[in-house]
Amino acid sequence: MKLRPITRKDIAKEAGVSETVVSYVINGNRYVLAEKRKRVEEAIEKLNYRPNTMARALKGKQSNHILLIADDIKVEYFGKLMSEIDQLAYKEGYFVTLCEDRADEDFIQRIYSRFFDGILIGSASFSVENIQRLINASIPIVLLEIKDYSSITGSFGLINTGLYDGAITAVNTLYEKGRKSLLFLDRIGGKGTDITDWRTKGFLDQTKKLKLNADVLSGYQNAEELDQMLSEYMKNASIDGIVGRNDYVALVGMQVCKNSGIRIGVDCSVIGFDDSRSARYSDPPLTSIAINQKEIARAVISMLMALMKKDENHQILRENLSTTLVMRESV
Repeated sequence: MKLRPITRKDIAKEAGVSETVVSYVINGNRYVLAEKRKRVEEAIEKLNYRPNTMARALKGKQSNHILLIADDIKVEYFGKLMSEIDQLAYKEGYFVTLCEDRADEDFIQRIYSRFFDGILIGSASFSVENIQRLINASIPIVLLEIKDYSSITGSFGLINTGLYDGAITAVNTLYEKGRKSLLFLDRIGGKGTDITDWRTKGFLDQTKKLKLNADVLSGYQNAEELDQMLSEYMKNASIDGIVGRNDYVALVGMQVCKNSGIRIGVDCSVIGFDDSRSARYSDPPLTSIAINQKEIARAVISMLMALMKKDENHQILRENLSTTLVMRESV
């Protein structure tokens, strides 16, 4: 389904008035008969029209604005990535907005009505179907390859940040420490286990290859629920290794273990993703898979600038990056 923004012309047609009358109602700068105003307002609500608040700046549908969509903007990883992207984008004359994925149709329409010059999607919950719709609408899109996007077609950028290999490295590290029963802690806010997610898939593939006992815990909406679910899980299962989808969930897992009298680095080893500041100062310091935000930012801006040149015949722009294991005392 190809998206098309609802225009004032559409509102005028639906309400049976002129575009000028629609403009008067929206801008509130002229008197309009109550009956006509009501028809216009009803048409706006029916068609879900949202006025483009940047219209004066959008000559030729250009806003000099890039959108970064994340799963959870409270996670330190996205703050660091946002900072790196913002510095490079500003040099190119662009501002960057960071927002959290709402995963509904209203969110998609709001994105489209703003005429962003480019969008970076770093959200596992943002559906493949909606990504395809935005690409079909000729919006320059760059994807952080969080999960399998092989079904998407058209012109877009794809950055492999090394998550699959990073998960394999985490499993191998635990295996080399003699750990045999591993648990993967999925992200907070997820609805269930997504086996197309590269971190999850890397974990499951490698534990299967090494013939290790492995499980995935998911479905919690906040840290308190994760604490409760993991505490309950550990009453019925013996684990000696944890891999967190990010440092935050890994640290929650580490605390649950400590509360249960399990010694971190002795009885159970824990590894996270992102190499956040919290990982360095936790007790004990958390081993983590570091993701190179600086290189990601460089690739994002390079790809978006290329995709914005409509005269160039791009298909899929690809870049492969790698992660780094940062060893600390939690293993």
